[in-house]
Amino acid sequence: MKKIIYIIGLITIMLMPSCSDVLDLTPTDRYAESLVWQDENLLKMYVNEQYTGICNNSNYYQIMYFSDDNFAKYNGGSVNIIRENILTSDNVNSLSNILRTWDDSYRYIQNINAFFKNIDSSPVDAEVKKTLTAEIKFVRAYIYAKLIWAYGGVPIIEEVYDISSDWSQVKRKSWEECVAYIIKDLDDVITALPDRPAVRNRASGNAARALKARVLLYHASKLNNPNNDMQRWQDAADAAEDLFDKGYTLATDYRTMFIDVNCSEFILCKEFNETSSTNFTFIMGVAGDNGRAWVTPSLNLVDAYETTDGEIPVIDSELGTVNPKSMYDPANPFANRDPRFYASVYYNGAQFRDRKIEIYKDVSTDPPTYSKDLNSQDASMTGYYLRKFIEEDLGIAETRHYTGPFPLFRLSEMYLNYAEAQYHLGNEDLAREYINKIRGRESVKMPAITDTGEKLLERIYHERFIELAFEGHRYFDVRRWKIADKTETTHIMGHEITKEKDGKFTYKRYKLTQDSRKDEWKDAFYRLPIHYSEIQKSKNSLEQNPGYDLK
Repeated sequence: MKKIIYIIGLITIMLMPSCSDVLDLTPTDRYAESLVWQDENLLKMYVNEQYTGICNNSNYYQIMYFSDDNFAKYNGGSVNIIRENILTSDNVNSLSNILRTWDDSYRYIQNINAFFKNIDSSPVDAEVKKTLTAEIKFVRAYIYAKLIWAYGGVPIIEEVYDISSDWSQVKRKSWEECVAYIIKDLDDVITALPDRPAVRNRASGNAARALKARVLLYHASKLNNPNNDMQRWQDAADAAEDLFDKGYTLATDYRTMFIDVNCSEFILCKEFNETSSTNFTFIMGVAGDNGRAWVTPSLNLVDAYETTDGEIPVIDSELGTVNPKSMYDPANPFANRDPRFYASVYYNGAQFRDRKIEIYKDVSTDPPTYSKDLNSQDASMTGYYLRKFIEEDLGIAETRHYTGPFPLFRLSEMYLNYAEAQYHLGNEDLAREYINKIRGRESVKMPAITDTGEKLLERIYHERFIELAFEGHRYFDVRRWKIADKTETTHIMGHEITKEKDGKFTYKRYKLTQDSRKDEWKDAFYRLPIHYSEIQKSKNSLEQNPGYDLK
């Protein structure tokens, strides 16, 4: 028993992230190698640890920091360096490693390479080895996918490096080569694993199909497909459609689906439990109930939720320009909105457990009982709180073990992927059909989209913005569409809400981003830079992304 405990500890030490450069990789410990590959349980534990390379337990939600549908309250000065046009190859490491995936990804790839180096000679049962090999191929494919989404083409490493290894020959593969490598792994997984796993939320054939669908959609998109190769769009459509007959159905309740690990449309999610819990509800919860509210929905996102007549209510968030065709009432802005708004956002007057949320300045008393700052218990930088994923029935407490899942792939995304691909293939009827399946689900029931041409594409983009809000898609979507030069040069807006003497509320828009920021968008920001120290360590064999050379 002592021996097993020692090895478990040794594996943990081997896999712990380091603060050193990626190129300073510690070689796999020989004593661990001699035991891990010989013992089925230790081998399974080793593979289990690699799953955290997909989605880390503690900080998976930080992807929300980098999207124009929210505003981060506590950011240490790093969250907005992209929006403020000051991102460089020197300061990129100040970004969360959820977005800046380079360091952690190659640490996991080192572990995965050690697996492949040793698995063939392992005496473990052949069927177990086959399953674990397929699972770890899925993890590897996911890790490389995250790398290319952030950086473009990256080095594909299959060697187990140690401190004496020569990194001067490490070079980046092209985007196309990386995609082919990822798809090969995923096709192997689809062949080797059942459609649905015996143990929930492990790698499976369907999880591989879902990742393949997303990879191929990005492959077909404007950023990565400048010549608009129609075969890429057809491949993306086929990959998404491949999941339509696998038994998944749209969830009927858009609110509760995000706290239900058994949701009918989840293809793969990050699952938590009492021993491996998440603090999401505490970190993002309502401030008046002891939550930290680290990320709050922006007014930009709130403005994007349609009115129940199917019209976008506010055309320009900064100016507050109202769409005259909509039912929107600036004096009563939360009335008659897409039900997904109420399911995703807490607003002034919304119900939270046994009380109403109060996000306002109060001048209804005489004399007024407020300072220039918000004085209510529910003070929010944007005037809103996140509701999506919040386990409100449990209340908010720092010590509570929350277990709500985080979706990595769900059927709605596959419908959206398919609709986008079919639009580009010229099949607008199919595109509308699958968008309207999402809009028409029980608990949403929004009017069907009838637009055509460029207006239809805009609606496809918009539907993805709303349906997948806060799920980690927006940052990459606006880049692969090459519209970030528009979406990320606008101000993040908030609502200052005041309760007047007559008891009515007034709403004033204000900017959360600085006027002093540079207005010039740099196309370099469509990719992240590789930290300059990595370029130096490779003796310049690694090519930096355009626009990030140190001067």
